[in-house]
Amino acid sequence: MTSLDVNEHLDATPGGLRSVLNSLGRWQRAYLAVALIIVAAMLFVAVFAPLLSPFDPTAQDLKSRLLPPGSMGSHGTHLMGTDGLGRDVFSMILAGTPYAVGISVAAVILAGATGTLVGAVTGFIGGRLGSAMVFVTNVQLSIPAIMLAIAVVGILTPSVPLVIVVIAFGVWVPFARISYAETQRIRDLEYIEAVRVMRGSTVRIIRSHILPNIVPHVLVMATLCVGLAVLAEASLSFVGLGAPTASPTWGLLLSQGRQYISTAWWLAIFPGLAIFLLVFAVSVIGEQVRDLKD
Repeated sequence: MTSLDVNEHLDATPGGLRSVLNSLGRWQRAYLAVALIIVAAMLFVAVFAPLLSPFDPTAQDLKSRLLPPGSMGSHGTHLMGTDGLGRDVFSMILAGTPYAVGISVAAVILAGATGTLVGAVTGFIGGRLGSAMVFVTNVQLSIPAIMLAIAVVGILTPSVPLVIVVIAFGVWVPFARISYAETQRIRDLEYIEAVRVMRGSTVRIIRSHILPNIVPHVLVMATLCVGLAVLAEASLSFVGLGAPTASPTWGLLLSQGRQYISTAWWLAIFPGLAIFLLVFAVSVIGEQVRDLKD
């Protein structure tokens, strides 16, 4: 196929790449491009953080403490300065990226799988079971998720799996509600009635006919919930209830940096900027994906 044929094929395909890009305005395309670059960079850093780090993120050098960005220390140049123990801020932010990205993505995957399954089953069965699911989600929405997460992690021993489960418990409700609503809409369609007439089991109907139709909605919700998960993980770390790790997480760096906000601004600015960029990028991608789906 020649390049001309490829262009004609893209133009003729309703869901092709060209039609998707043309449906966005110039500023929307620019925002989406920037967001994709940021997310790609974050994923790259999350995978290769140990190789990219110029210094050991846990190594202390009191002779180089509280150096401003770009200063020369005992072992080299510190691009983002050093903290009160002489640790390189840039290296610590790189080391915290895998935890911010990994915990958030794992929590959203767990929440998406659980919420989608619960919403699909209760939506298909309906009746008192469906009403109970709606009631439970309404009750949980009335409780601030971060307060509930702090209470649970504060009572139990903090760990990476516990933080993932707690964050997932805080964001599973949107997945359950959207799956419930879509399943209620789909279950009365004619082809579902035909499967029932052919004695198709409930499990088969949900697995083969319900879930494939609600997955696109779930994926859009997942992109929007990643930002919430990032903020939840940073908030738990900020109050000292984050996952215990060898390297400081972004929320913990932000918490430590507030003590020096008037004398060493970089200790709080750079971790906060990392959190902002990741949440901004995934939020922009989620919004654009939702607009395109609609």
